Amino acid sequence: MIREDWSPEQITGHLKDIGEPSISPEWIYQHLYADKRNGGDLHDRLRCQKQRRKRYGSTERRGQIKNRVSIEKRPAVVDLRSRVGDWEADTLIGKQGH
Repeated sequence: MIREDWSPEQITGHLKDIGEPSISPEWIYQHLYADKRNGGDLHDRLRCQKQRRKRYGSTERRGQIKNRVSIEKRPAVVDLRSRVGDWEADTLIGKQGH
């Protein structure tokens, strides 16, 4: 079906319609790219090229706060919460105004 220019989503839907065991479009994509790594050309039949996936867990591209002070290095008096600025709270306002 790939050689007939069917998309992985169309293949999955067709297999479901004719009562065959279901497979996900993602599985088909994984199979196509495994075929590509092995020298195959099935990936050339896809209508759209592979999108780059976002890699999670990498902080290299994120901005870092310069001269940041760790929370462990704050003065001990802050833990007493005896001053106005020592308290922290989140303010939420809902749809009804409260």
